[in-house]
Amino acid sequence: MSIIEYRGFDDVFKYSGPWLWWLVGFYLCLPVIAYKILPFITSKGTYSGKRKTISIFVLGDLGHSPRMCYHARSFSKLEYFVNLCGYLETQPSYDIIDDVNIELHPITPVKNTFLLPYLVFALQKVFIQLQQLFNLLLQFRGSDYILIQNPPSVPILALVIVFIKVFSRNTELIIDWHNLNYSILNLRYNNLKHPLVRAVQLYERFLGRFAELNLTVTNQMKSFLVDDFHLQKRKIITLHDRPADRFQPLQELEFTKEEVFRNHGIFADIENIQDYKILVSATSFTPDEDFNLLLGALKKYELSESSLPPILLIVTGKGPMKLAFLERVDSLKFSSKVIVRTAWLASEDYPVILSMADLGISLHTSSSGIDLPMKIVDFFGCGVPVISLNFPAIGELVKNNYNGLITASNKDSSVKQTDEIYRLITRAFTEPALLATLKEGAMAESKLRWDENWSSVLNSHFA
Repeated sequence: MSIIEYRGFDDVFKYSGPWLWWLVGFYLCLPVIAYKILPFITSKGTYSGKRKTISIFVLGDLGHSPRMCYHARSFSKLEYFVNLCGYLETQPSYDIIDDVNIELHPITPVKNTFLLPYLVFALQKVFIQLQQLFNLLLQFRGSDYILIQNPPSVPILALVIVFIKVFSRNTELIIDWHNLNYSILNLRYNNLKHPLVRAVQLYERFLGRFAELNLTVTNQMKSFLVDDFHLQKRKIITLHDRPADRFQPLQELEFTKEEVFRNHGIFADIENIQDYKILVSATSFTPDEDFNLLLGALKKYELSESSLPPILLIVTGKGPMKLAFLERVDSLKFSSKVIVRTAWLASEDYPVILSMADLGISLHTSSSGIDLPMKIVDFFGCGVPVISLNFPAIGELVKNNYNGLITASNKDSSVKQTDEIYRLITRAFTEPALLATLKEGAMAESKLRWDENWSSVLNSHFA
C-alpha cells in the first residue's frame, strides 16, 4: 500500500500565480458588491418617486446670492421641495428661512488661512470643495433637477456631471450663467492666452454642453453661448433679473425718510442730513469695480462750486479690497460736503437703505461684457435711478436718460471715467427736470417683478 503525503496548499499557491489571490479577493467581495454597491448604483436615489425636488448649489454666500434664492422661492411656489446649498456667512431673508418647502444645507467656505500661494490654495480649495459637494450630492440622489450657478464652475460643474452620469441618471442639470468663469479668472492674469485661463475656458465650453437647460442673464450672453461655446440654442433661455417684492420705493414703505434718518445708525451725527443728496453703491470690493473712479469724481465735486448740494455716499458690502478703499477715503480728506460711509447690511436693512438713495452708482465693468449687475435691478426695485459705467450689455437694463445715466464709451481714450462720473452726478443734481425724468423711469422699472417674469419664462418648463 502506497502512502500519500499531505502537503497542504503549498504547491497550489506555489504554481498558481497572483491571479488566484485576485480571484479569492473578488469572491470575498461578492456580498458587498451584490448587496451594497450594485443596489446603490442602480437605485434611482433617495428622492425618486417622491414629490418633485430640485437641489440648488451656490458656491457663495446665500444671503448675498439673491438670484439663486429667488429661484428657490419660485420652485417652492410650484410645490417643489428645494435643497438650497451654499455659504451661510449672512442670514438669508426670512421668506427663504421660513419657507416649509426650502431646506438650507450649509457649505463651509474655504479660506486661505495660511496665506498659501494662489495655485496651491486653489488646489486645496478644489479638493475640500469636492469632498463637501459630493457628500451633499449623495444625500440628494434622485432629485429631478440640480441647479448650479456659473461662475464658479470649478470644481462643481464637472463633479455634478459625473455624479449624474454615474449615480443619479434621471436627474437633469440646469446651469444659470451669471458670467463666465474664465473671464473672471482673467482679471488676475489679464491675458486670455494664459494656460490656466485657456484651460478654464475649454472646461466651461465643453462641460456646458451637458446641461439640459441653460439660463442666461442677458440676450448677449445667450448669443455668446451659441456662437462661441456652440451650445444648442433650444437649450438656452434668457431670464433677465428682476427685483423681489422686498425691494419697494420709499413712498410705498410703512415709514418715512425722516424716521430712517433718526433710527438708522448709518445716518447718525450728520448735521443737516436732510440737505444731503444720497448716493448708494453696493459692492463686493473686488477688482472688477474700481472705486477710485468714484472717489476721484467726488473729490472733484467737493472742490467745485459751492452751490452744489452736499453728498452722502453709502457703500454697502464687504470684500478683499475694502481696507484699501477705506485707506483711500482717509487719504482724500473729504470735507463735510462729501461724506463717505460703509455698511455691511442685513438682508432686511439693505432694501431700506437703497430706497433712501437719490441715485444709485454702479461701477461694474463686467469681465465678459455680457453680464449685468444685480445691484442695478435692486435699485430699480426701489424706484431709484442709476449712474452706470458703459459696457456692451448694459443697454439691456439701463436706458440712458430714461431710468439712468451711462458714461460715455471708455473705448475712446479721450474720455476719462472719473470725469464722466463727476459730470453725470453734477448734471443729475443740478437739473431737477432730468432727475425727475430718471426717477419716473426707475419707478416704471419697479413694476417689473421677479415672480411674474419667472412665471412667464419658466413655468411651462417646470409646472
